[in-house]
Amino acid sequence: MPKREFKIELLPHERKALLKWNYTVEVRSQLEPLASSRGVETIAIGRVDLNWLVSDLNHAIVKRGCRDEDVFELSERLEYVQDTGNGKLHAWHCPILHS
Repeated sequence: MPKREFKIELLPHERKALLKWNYTVEVRSQLEPLASSRGVETIAIGRVDLNWLVSDLNHAIVKRGCRDEDVFELSERLEYVQDTGNGKLHAWHCPILHS
């Protein structure tokens, strides 16, 4: 079983974007049961799956013409999670951390 070293909090619109644009079985299996939730939900994934998520979103933007601002921001946030290991929403949305 792959190591799930990243816990990532996701908003409903972020989960919807990931279900549309990612092809990672491990992630989809966690997201599908959460699709109707209106709250923040957390998924746990390993480094390889996180790399695939970022790659899938970037591919959607560059190669498939995705122009969804939610996808742009989510791609940046997942890169931040890769760099910092912090998947909490408040870590990304806190302006002090990004100045």
